[in-house]
This record gives sequence, C-alpha cells and structure tokens, in this order.
Amino acid sequence: MSQSERPTESKASSNSANSTYRFANVFKTLTRGLKNSYIASTSSPAASSVSSSQLGDGQTPKDSDADIDGVLARVGSNSNNAERIAAANVLADVISRTAISKSVVEIWYTAQDMLLPTNPLDVRRAALNLLNACIVYDMDEDSASVNKLVYYRTLVEHPLGDDFAIQLKAFKALTKNGRELPVLGPSESPMVLILSTWLRAIFKDVSLARSAAKTAFQNTSNESERLRLPSEENLHNLCSFIINIIKFNFFAFDEKDIISLLKDILNICRRTSNKSDIMEGIVMINTLTVYGNLPLSMLEHSIETLCGASSVVPELFSSCWEAILHLVNSHLANNAIVALYNILREPDKVRGRSAMKGAIVFLQNLLEHEPGQTKTYNLTVNSVMRSYNTVMTIRDDIYIDLAVCTSMKALMLNGETYSLMTYEDYKSPDSPLVVIAQASKRAFLPVPGVEMQTGDDENDVGHSIGQLLNEILKRLKVLYQHGSFNGPPESLIQFFLDVNSHIDEETASIVVEYYESEYLCFPSSSGWRENSEALLDAFYRNQLCPFSLRTKVIQHMMAVYWIAKEVCDERMVDEFLEKIFQTIRVESDMKILDQVIDFGVEVASLIGIDGFRQLVRTFRGCMRAQNRSLMDGDDKESNWSVLSMTPAAAGPTISTTSRPPTLGMSRSRATSSASLTSSQAPLVPDESKDDKVTASQIVARALVIMFINGLERNGEKSAIIYKELLEISRRPADWDPETIITIYRLLFRIRVNKASRVVLIQPMDMDGLAETVGRFAPNMTPEARQTAVWVHPEPDTILGASLPERASFYVTICGNDTKAQLEEEYLADGEAFGNEYYMNRKRGIASLNISTWLAIIIGQIKDGTTWEIYSFIVAHFAPQLSNLSLFMASSSEIQWLRSIICDQLTGRLPLLDIPKGITRADVQVVLVRTMSSIIGYQSFYSKMDQDNIVKALLVGLMSWERIATSCVHCLLVCSYEFPLSIKKFLSQIFTNFQTKITNSGLSVHILEFLTAMARIPSLTSNFTQDDFKRVFAMSFKYMEHANDLSSSSSAMSSNSNKVWSQYLIALAYSVVSTWYLTMRMADRRDLAPFIIRGLLLANRPSSSSASPGGSCSNAHNGPGFSGVMTPSDERSWASVDLISRFTYSDIELKMHTVFSGLGRDRPRNEVVGNIWIHGISIVSIETFVKTGISQVVVRRPTGTTSFNIFPDSRMLPGWADPELLLSGGSSLSSTAMLPGDTPTEVSISADDQLAFLPDYFFTELVAAPEFQSVLAPALIPNPADPAVVRAISMFDRTPVVEFHKIGIVYIGLNQMSEREILANSVGSKSYLDFLDDMGKLIRLRGNKQVYTGGLDTEHDIDGEYAYAWSDKITQAIFHCTTLMPSRRVGSDSSPESDEQMYDDESLSNKKRHIGNNYVNIYWNESGKPFNFETIRSQFNFINIVISPHTKAASTFSPGPSSVASSLLGDSAQSPFDFYKVRVLIHPSVDASAVFSSPASHLKMVGKKSLSLFVRNLAFNADIFAVVWHARPDDEYLSNWQYRLRQIRNLKDRTNAAIEKAATTALERTGENDLKSDRE
Repeated sequence: MSQSERPTESKASSNSANSTYRFANVFKTLTRGLKNSYIASTSSPAASSVSSSQLGDGQTPKDSDADIDGVLARVGSNSNNAERIAAANVLADVISRTAISKSVVEIWYTAQDMLLPTNPLDVRRAALNLLNACIVYDMDEDSASVNKLVYYRTLVEHPLGDDFAIQLKAFKALTKNGRELPVLGPSESPMVLILSTWLRAIFKDVSLARSAAKTAFQNTSNESERLRLPSEENLHNLCSFIINIIKFNFFAFDEKDIISLLKDILNICRRTSNKSDIMEGIVMINTLTVYGNLPLSMLEHSIETLCGASSVVPELFSSCWEAILHLVNSHLANNAIVALYNILREPDKVRGRSAMKGAIVFLQNLLEHEPGQTKTYNLTVNSVMRSYNTVMTIRDDIYIDLAVCTSMKALMLNGETYSLMTYEDYKSPDSPLVVIAQASKRAFLPVPGVEMQTGDDENDVGHSIGQLLNEILKRLKVLYQHGSFNGPPESLIQFFLDVNSHIDEETASIVVEYYESEYLCFPSSSGWRENSEALLDAFYRNQLCPFSLRTKVIQHMMAVYWIAKEVCDERMVDEFLEKIFQTIRVESDMKILDQVIDFGVEVASLIGIDGFRQLVRTFRGCMRAQNRSLMDGDDKESNWSVLSMTPAAAGPTISTTSRPPTLGMSRSRATSSASLTSSQAPLVPDESKDDKVTASQIVARALVIMFINGLERNGEKSAIIYKELLEISRRPADWDPETIITIYRLLFRIRVNKASRVVLIQPMDMDGLAETVGRFAPNMTPEARQTAVWVHPEPDTILGASLPERASFYVTICGNDTKAQLEEEYLADGEAFGNEYYMNRKRGIASLNISTWLAIIIGQIKDGTTWEIYSFIVAHFAPQLSNLSLFMASSSEIQWLRSIICDQLTGRLPLLDIPKGITRADVQVVLVRTMSSIIGYQSFYSKMDQDNIVKALLVGLMSWERIATSCVHCLLVCSYEFPLSIKKFLSQIFTNFQTKITNSGLSVHILEFLTAMARIPSLTSNFTQDDFKRVFAMSFKYMEHANDLSSSSSAMSSNSNKVWSQYLIALAYSVVSTWYLTMRMADRRDLAPFIIRGLLLANRPSSSSASPGGSCSNAHNGPGFSGVMTPSDERSWASVDLISRFTYSDIELKMHTVFSGLGRDRPRNEVVGNIWIHGISIVSIETFVKTGISQVVVRRPTGTTSFNIFPDSRMLPGWADPELLLSGGSSLSSTAMLPGDTPTEVSISADDQLAFLPDYFFTELVAAPEFQSVLAPALIPNPADPAVVRAISMFDRTPVVEFHKIGIVYIGLNQMSEREILANSVGSKSYLDFLDDMGKLIRLRGNKQVYTGGLDTEHDIDGEYAYAWSDKITQAIFHCTTLMPSRRVGSDSSPESDEQMYDDESLSNKKRHIGNNYVNIYWNESGKPFNFETIRSQFNFINIVISPHTKAASTFSPGPSSVASSLLGDSAQSPFDFYKVRVLIHPSVDASAVFSSPASHLKMVGKKSLSLFVRNLAFNADIFAVVWHARPDDEYLSNWQYRLRQIRNLKDRTNAAIEKAATTALERTGENDLKSDRE
C-alpha cells in the first residue's frame, strides 16, 4: 500500500477506541501487515491465529459481536483488498473455531461481493474460504435448506477458475461429500448438469496443463520435478465426488442423468492414458454395477472401456477383470458376453486396438474361469474362435494377432481348456487351427535366448508371435506323435502347411513324409499337380527353410519331372517344369538356386528349341529380377511371390527391416514376400569369398555351360545363348562385376580355326598384361588374391565345364563384312537371321556374328566401366585379337578400335576407378600392347591409318616413362610392318630417343630398336650423315652411362646391375659397328673421325666429357697414344680398329685367319722373318732376302690381313738375278703355312749377299725405329719361342666375327611331349618358308668356312644340311631339329605309336644341340600354350615362340606316315598372313629389369618380316644370355676384345723379355769393363 493511505489507517484506528485492547491490537497487526505488499492467497497463519485467539479469548459474546462487527466493517467494500483479505481470513478462522451469535449468512452477504470475477484471485480465494467456513458452520448447526440453496446458488454461479479447489471443497461441504444432496427448486441448475460441466471443463484444463508440463519436462533432466498438477488433483477430487454422489444417491437421479455422467467419465478414460483418470472410470462402472444399475445402453461402451483400459494400463487389469466379473455375475451376464463378441465381430463400429485386445483376453479368461462350475452366461469355444477369427479379418493389425496368439497359446497349453475343443470344433470353418494360422501370418521366427517382447516395434511383436506359435506347434506336434490330437489328422497336416514357415524341420518332415507315404505328388494321384504345388509352396519356395529340407523337396520334384516326362503330355510336363523354375527370380539361397539351375542345364540338353528358348527366358528373368537396377518394366510385372502363383503385390506389405532369424525356417511368409518384391536384393548370408555367389553369377555360369554343351550338340542353342550373353554384356554397369566376368571368361576364350569353326581355348599370352593391371597371381599377395574378382592364371575348370578338345562342327563365325552375303543365302533358304547370329537349320550350323561382340567390347574400352571389368577386358583382348581369322570380317570395328586406342594413347582415357598401385600409365601400357595385336590387321589400314598408329605411339613415347618401353617395342614392330610411316616420323622418333637418354630404364630398348633398325635397309636408304651422327651420338651417351654404372661401387654390388651395364655396353658397341657398316664407304670416311672421337670421349675415365661433335686434337692420332684411351678400354680399341678396317674397305671378315707363306722349297737361309707388336697389331713379315719378295701378315683385333710384296726390278742390286722375282712370286702360295709355324731366324754371315731384310719393309711401311718414342714397335726377340708360337696360334684360332648358335624346333598340331616334338622330321609349308628366310642352306660335311655351333662336319651325324646366316661381322648357325636325322626303330609302326618309332639316341642327339643353346626358336602349331619345360635344359635361357594366328583345321600331326600336302596347308597368300611372336625367359633368369625383348609380350608380325624380326630378336637374346651366364664374376668379352687382350698379353711378355735382355747385356758390359780395368 502506498504512503498516502497511512493517515486514513491511523484515523480508523482512533475511531475504534471503544474496542478492547486486544481487538485494537488485531487491527494494529493488520495495519502492520498492510505496509507490506500483501499478495498471498491467504493471510499469515500466525497472524490469523493470533487475531482469532485474541478475538475470542476472555470476551463476552457482546464484546465478541462488537469485535466481529469491527471485522465485518473491514470486510466491507469500503476497505481495500488487503484489508478485506485479512479480515475475511480472520472471520473464517473465528467461525470455524467458535460459536457466534450472528447469522453466518449475514456475514457471507457482507463478503459475497469478494467473489466477483473482477476481483483478484487472492480476494476470491479469501471469499471462498470464508464461504466454506460458513457452509461448515451451517451444516453443523443444521441450518435451514434456504441457507443451503444460498450457498448452492453461490457455488454454482461462481465461474470456474484457479480457485476451483476451494470451490469444490465448499461444494463437498455443502453435500457432506456426496452423501446428502440439497433440495433444489425447479429454477435451480440441475446438479448433474453442473457436475458434467465442471467435469468437462476441468478435464480440458488438465489436458492443457499436462501438455505444458510435458514441454517443460522435456527441457529438464530431473524427473522428480514432474509433480502432480493442481488441475489433476481437482479432476480426481471431482471424479471421486461424483462417484460418491452416485454411490449414495443413485436413485435420486434419472437414467439419463446416470448415462450423462457415465459418458463424461468414460470419454475421459478413452482420451487419456493416465492411470488415475482411467481408474476413476473403472470405479464408476463398478459403483453402478454394485450399488446401482448400469444402463444397458452404456453396457457395451463400458465394457469397451474396461477392455481398453486393461490393455493400455496393465496395472489396472485386475481392476478391469473384477469389473467384468461383476458384470457377468449380474443380470447383464449374457449381455456382457454379447458385448465382448460385438467388440470383436462388428465391422461397422470403429473399435480401438486396445479394446479388441482386452476383449480377447477377457474371453480367454472367461473360458478358463472356474471350469466345470455353473455359469450365468453362455460361452462356447466355437463362439470365441469365431470372434477371434472375425477380429483378425476385420482389423488387419499385428498387435491383434499377438493378442489372439497369446490367448490361443494359453488355451492350447491348458489341458482343461484344450479338452473343451471337440472334433466338431476342428472341422468348423472357425477351427482353433484356422485361428492360430490366421494369427501367425505376421509371425517372425523366435530367437533362442531372447524373451518375448510386446513393445511398440512391429518386429518385436512379430518375434513375440513367433515364440507363441512355436510353443503351440510343439504342443500340436507332441499331440500328433502321441495320437492325442482331438481333430482329424489331415486338418493338422493342412495347418502345418498353412504355417509352414514356422514349423521346425522335424514337423516339416512329418508333412513331407505324409505326402510321400500317400504318393500325393506323383502323376498316379489325381491331384498330383496341386499337391506338388502345395509342397513346393510350403517347403521350397519358402526360401529360408532348412537347406536339407528344400533340397529334399526339389530333388523329389525333379524325380517327379522325369517320371511325368515319360507318362504325361508335353504341355503338362512343361507347365510342371515352369512351376519348378517359377521362383528362381526371387531365390535368395544360392545353394538351392545352384541346384535348380544345374537341373535346368541338364534339362536344356534334352528339350526342343521352343522349350529351350522358354528356359533361357526364365533364366534371364531370374538374373534381371534379382538385379536391383532392372527391377522395373516388364520384368517387375511378372515377379512372382514365393508363396503361390499369385503376384507378390497381392499380399500385404509390412516393414522388412527385421533382424535376420537364426532359428527355424523363415522369418515369415509375408516378410519374405515383401522383401522379395522390394527393390532391394534378397538377403544373402555373410559367407566366405568362395561362397559369396549371386543369382546372376549362377545363371551366367549356367548360360556359359549351356553354350559349351551346344557347341558339341546343337549350334542353334549355342547361338541363342550367345545372343543372351551379348545382351547382358551390353550393360555391364547393371550387373555385378563377377557376373560380367563370368560371361567374359567364355566370350574371350572364343577362337576359330582356319575353317572358321569355333574353338574354345584357355587364356594364354597374357601374363604380362595381367601383371600390368595387377592381376598376375604369382605376384599378388594372398589378401589381394582373395579380394580380386579375377586373377591370372585361373583354374581350367573356372567355367564350370571342360572345354571341348575339338572345334565345333555346329558353330561358325561370321562378321558384318559378310553379313549381306549370309542374309542373301539364308533368305534364299527360307532361314531366319538376326544381328547376333544366323541359323541354317538345313545344315544345322549356326554362325555367330562376332562383330557384335567386338563392338560391345570396343564401346566399353571407349567409355570405361568398373575396374574389375575393364582390367579383365584389356588383359584378355589382345590375345583374342591375335586370332586374326576371328575378326577378319569386322573391318569397321577394327578401324574403330584402332581409332579409339590412338585417341586414348594421346591422353583421352575414360574415367576409371583405378585402384591403388595401378596408374593411368599402366592402362596405356596395356593399350599399346593391344595395338601390337591390331597391327596384324594391316590390310584394313590406309597409309594415313598407319601414320596415325605411329603418331599415337610417338605421343605415348613422350608421356610417362612406364609406357615408353612398350611404345618402343611397338614402334619396332611398325618398323617392319609400316616402314613408310616409320620412315616419315623417323626424325621425331630419334628426337624422342635423344630426350630419353637419361632414362636408364629405356636405354636397352632404344639400343635394341637401333640395332634392329640398322638391318632394315628400307629405313636407312635415305639417311644423311647427320642422321647417322644422331644414331652414333645416342650410342655414345649410353656407353658413357653404362661405364658410370659399371664404375659405381653400389651398382657393382648388384648382379642385375652388372649384367645390365655389360649388356647395355654390348648393345651400344653393336649399334656402332652395325650402323657403321650400314653406311656407304664415302660416308664412313667422312664420319670416321666423329665416331672415333665419340668413342674416346664416351670412355674417358673422368666423369665430364665433351660432346662427340666437339674438338679433339688427338682424334686422328688413333690408338696407342697415352691419355686418349684407358688401358682397360678394350671395346673402344676394338671398335676403332673396326672403323679403321672398314673406312677404306668393304670386305667381309672370314672365320679363319691362316694365310699361305713364302715357298717352302726355298732354302731356309734365303727367307728371313720377324714379328713386331705395333700398337694393337701383330705384324709378321717374311722376306726373300735376295729379291725382297715378302709376305706381310697383320693380325688385329677385328681381323687378319695378308699382303704379298714384289719389289720393282729396278730396286734390285746389280748382282741380283731378276728372274728370281718371277720364280719367287710363283712360289708364294706353293705351300700353305701351318697356323703354328713361324719363320726361323737364320744367321747370315757378313759374306752373304743380302738385298732386303724384313726390317726394311717394316720401317718403310710403318716408321723408322730411330724416330719413334715410347710407342716404338716391339720386335719379338725370338719368334720361334714355343710360347710365342702358341700365343700366335691361339690368336689365329680366335674368330674375328660374332658367332650365334640358335635352335629351331617345330611343334606340330596338338603335340605336347618332348619325344613327339623332337621326332618331327618335317614341318608345315609356313615353317619351311620361315627356314628359307632365316638363312642359307649349307652343306655340313667338309665345311670349314661357316661356324656350325658344334654340328658334325665329317660324318653327317647331325644331318647333311643346316641353315646359316652371315653379314660382314656376324655369323649364325641354326640347329633345326627337322634337319637332324631321327632313326627309326622299325618300319612297321602304326601312326598311333609314333612316339615309339625313333630310338632314344637320335632324339637325345637333337636334344644335345637344342639343350646347349642359350636361345631356341619354337615354331608352335600345336594350338596349345607353350610350356617352357617341355624340353628341359640347363642352358636354354630364352625361347622365342612363333605361332600361327589361327589354329589349323586339320586333325593330323606331323609324322612319317603323314602326307606332305596335308601338313603344308594353304599356300595361297593371305592379307592376314601374320604370326604371333613372343619371347619367353626361363624363370631362373632374373631378366625383368635387364632384358625385355620387344616380343616379351605378344607381337603380331607379318610373314615377310618374320624371319628378319625373329633373327634380330634371337641375336640380342643370345648376347644377353651370354652376358647373364657370365655373371657374377666373369666378364663378357666379344671376340674382338679377346683378340685385343691376346695382343696385349703378347706385347707385355715381349717388353718384359726385351727389358730382361737389356738388363742382362748391361750387366755383361759392366763385367767386361771391370775385367778390362783389372787387366
């Protein structure tokens, strides 16, 4: 209160001076309280207590009345709110504790305006407290009813608000808590109306308060903060008040009043889940039933409320059940039973789930309640079952099913209630078994160890139903087994079938055995098809049945099929077969699917074409239906349910996110159906990698097997499968990679023979391709092999069937180029054709259009796909392309492929999910190797196409280092096949090579390219000197790099690095010598200084060197000058010697270096000979001393030269006879000098007349000794010394040319063993043509000029002839096994025993030569992969395998009884006359980082270039093999290096002998001088 009001308060206190001290003290106290902001709902209890005690203690009634009057004055409207509240509280307290003389009604009249709605809440509350005190006082005083009406009207007219609790308290006081009702007049509001109004309003407030409290509670973590709301207290007090009114005054109300109140309370029960609220309704129903009469119209509503309450609030079940018992024991018993029935049976009324569940439980309890006693109601098992069945039909609700199933379980397991179920009950349409089956339609399988749950999750409910059903099934199974089942056995068997997805395997076996024992599935039974359908539907199509059970059923159905095929018509059999395959579209058990598909494969071989087509369509549907990307369109419409022949969409659809079951046969029938009709793939158990097989993989494997079977039986069937496989291949992204690869395993194995007949082969010639894409199994980790979809090599049985050994008679190959011709031919014959294949039914031959397959693969290479598929394609494509006859009619597709590969080599690769460890460069490497295969289609290409191929390879060469090697190899092949294009871009090729000089990994390959190129005259015919310089400059750089590597201590620690450096140096010097001899003599003379200078600079000991084209003052000085070459640089000395030899001559080097000497018929004292070591030469001169006729033999590292000198007659002294010149000249070649012979130095006396000595010619030809320095020639003191003779003889026996011995072995058709291969004495025409191109046929006997590599040259032991090849500095002999004799054991051997026709000695002789060769060439026409170990050898390190691109159609093998024409093949020239060439290295040779031949990976080489290509390969391989075999301690020496080393050794010994002689002479001179001095 404000300060301005305080004087007024003081004045009021003075006016009451007549009051006693205590009364004045009360108002003083009130005045003090008003100073504070008094806003409490009631006055302070302490103040009230004090005031009231002060007011009544020790006073007379008169005094008390005077005090009350004073307080009443303060209560009046003239006082402020605070004063009135305080005064009202004092009055209420006084009235409640003491008797007063004033009328309490008058007191109330004074304060009644405080209840006006306009007053604050605390004012109204104070007024209601006062009113309550007045009512209590009047009730105690037995006041007149008029006062009660005053109070009643006041309470009824007062609006409901926050003070309702006090208002209700006053109302209870007015009625003595419902026991006594006031007598109301007609004008008064009926109490029922008032109570109903209050009940609805208060419940509304409660709902709002609960909603607000719920929101507030969500924002707090303390549950204790949620206390009972005031409005909730008001509601419960009001309900209790109403129940008391009904209980004590039931007959005071009309039925409509009871119905009104009951409706309000029951509506509250339906609209709330609060246990206390619902309990009020239950008490209300019980009160009416016990103390009154429940209106019949409200009976069903009340029972529905009880049913719902018992279900919603399980704690109230006993109360609800008690109320039900009260009802069924009353006069309303049968009405109550009917009400329970109606709750479950009436479809027109909307019933709550909870009410239905409660009714189900109450009916069960009523059946179980005190069995055997007389009941006041009529309840039968059949009626209850009908109600259960009806409610599940009306209300499709899983929770209703749970309630019914729970009830049925209790009834079935209860022996007394089970005995109530009669035989007639089981035959009824509402049989207990029917009810159980209906209730279990959504049941899940029970999980062992998991308690039954009834939560809100439908999955938990399904599992709960499953557990209940499982207990019921166990009970029924035991009853059946013990013969205690009350009903007919067939009804129980049918029930087991109806719930087949929930019975255990033992129960299922009972059903199957019943069917088998009654022969219900065999054609002898009238309903065999329906019975088979039922059995299939129950235990086969139910996909999660035990595997053994499903297997038993399907195998039984297969047996039925074979019997039906014999006794039934074809249409019926086909329909039955369709039923077996009906659900493979949705089969999730891959083992079962595998069995069914295998059965289909077996059937496919025996049915006709129409049935075969239908079967293929079924398989196709299975693949597409189980593939999530194709579950739309036409296939989805025909997706059949696993339950029956009706579409799955007809059944109910529920959530399919349940936990997978671990016990029993399936989760549920409906769940299986729903899951299989969804867009997701069916559940596949988590198994190991070997067992992770999808349906599409199984069907794909089946299609593959059917294709293979058709090759040997029916070409049209293979053609139909071929079409299906291509359809799948067109969209690889729609399938899992395993499926596509399963199909590609077959399609990439397709080859043709020369008769265009299809043959399937195992993959070969793809080891390197597989390794490049990371799928070569020997180099993969176990983890990588486990996760990879494919690896190479794979088992031969990977396709699921053995490959036919012979080409198919029923299937051929065609292409788009021959399409028009075939169509015209087939149209004329009335046959059908399509894009994928053509069928000639008259001949029974199908032609597969391979162009379609080729176009599909090219498209996937172009656009890209998953890595698993893409890597498989690029690894297998090149070997298939090498079968040129396969795609010879697909020119457009080959051109497209060429264009795409060229584009992708320039960097336009598709988007690929390349795994870690693989790079885009690896992808391009594979494309380059594929390019090597399509080179064989040369006839399809124009000059521009060939240019584009070379240009693309150049781009690849300039990109990643990883691809450069393959590009170099492919460019080398192009050098043979596209020489004009290579010649056009040769300058760019050399430029790229020069930029790669620092790339050590590429050096060997570039040098091999240059070595081979030098032997292709068409490429070097227009070379200028600058072009030659570029080649030599590259060689010098590689020499320098190899020398640096050799001198590196770290490099020398690695054997492979040592081999690499020596091989690199050998190749570099080979390039120098080969290219130098390729030049014209005029160019040699001009470039000799450049080459010598480059050699010197490349081999300088210092790391820095000038350019080969730079200045070098010593360039013309030649070898022998100190500082120009290191003493150990033998290769350069030898190369310089070669250059000096061929700069001014072009003679060929001969193998033998023994020359004829001067005539041996002359007296030895007339011939004088001396030997000098001059530089790197051994100069021998024999002179006829009288005439000067001399023979000069110069032995150098690269050869031996002999000159005969005839002095001019005018040079002879006068005493000399000129005729001696003529006679001496004629005798020069009269006698041959033996290799070990040397001239004998003869003592010539002073009297002898001498015209010439050898020294004269040496000084004239070389230089005068007195003008020479330290490099003066060293005269061998004693040429006849045995050591000197041996040294020179050994030197003369060392060849001056490079030797190679190479084996050539022929492998005939289908030959695989060593004996049959070595026994070949004849080969095909292609093989013979190859031999003719490899070399020249020479006669072995008496041969002394050609290196024979160990072949016998005296007795024809190794044959009469051999093939040899040579150029100026190289000779090669080829050990051809077909030219070596094979001695027969007898002459009467049959062709079947060809291996036994030859003795072991003759075959061993062949093997002796072949096995001792480092390199062998195999001409492989076997049609099978080459096995390196076929002919084992310790020294055979490298094999070059040549194979025809297409296998011969002949079935003959070469042998003595074979007709030559049958082996030679077609001699006509073909544009596809190409051969596959590949180099194989023995596993013991670690050559991966050293020797990588251009043909280490498959190459296609034309017949014209084949011999040159292979010969160059063989020479490089032989050089490498020699280098490798010399490791790790031996050094590789060429013949020239070895000869140079011999010269140096001889020179060292000579200088040592001269020095020793000089020392001895000096010592002797000193001794002589000393002796003279002494004398």
